[in-house]
Amino acid sequence: MNYKIINKPVFEQAQVRSVSDVEFTEEQQQEGMKLAVSKVDPTLALYLIDSEGKKKFEVRWDDSSELFNGWYSAWDNFTWCLGIVEPPKEQSN
Repeated sequence: MNYKIINKPVFEQAQVRSVSDVEFTEEQQQEGMKLAVSKVDPTLALYLIDSEGKKKFEVRWDDSSELFNGWYSAWDNFTWCLGIVEPPKEQSN
C-alpha cells in the first residue's frame, strides 16, 4: 500500500455510504478533512471538504487540486496520481 489512511472511520464510511453527516471541526471546515496521503509524496492527499454546504472530495497534489462529488471518481483520481508518484515496480521472472 503506497498511501496512508489518516481518518479510517470516514475513509471507510465514504466507500459504502454518504458522508453528508460527517461533522467537521472548525479547522476542518476551513482546510478540509484529510482522509489519505501518499507515503512517497506528502503533497498528494485525498480530502473531504465542505463546499457551499455540500460534502465533496478533493484530491490535492503539489499546488493543484480537483473536486469530485463522488467517492469512486475521487478515489480513481487519487490512485492514478499515486501511480505517477510511485510507478509499480516491474515483476521479475
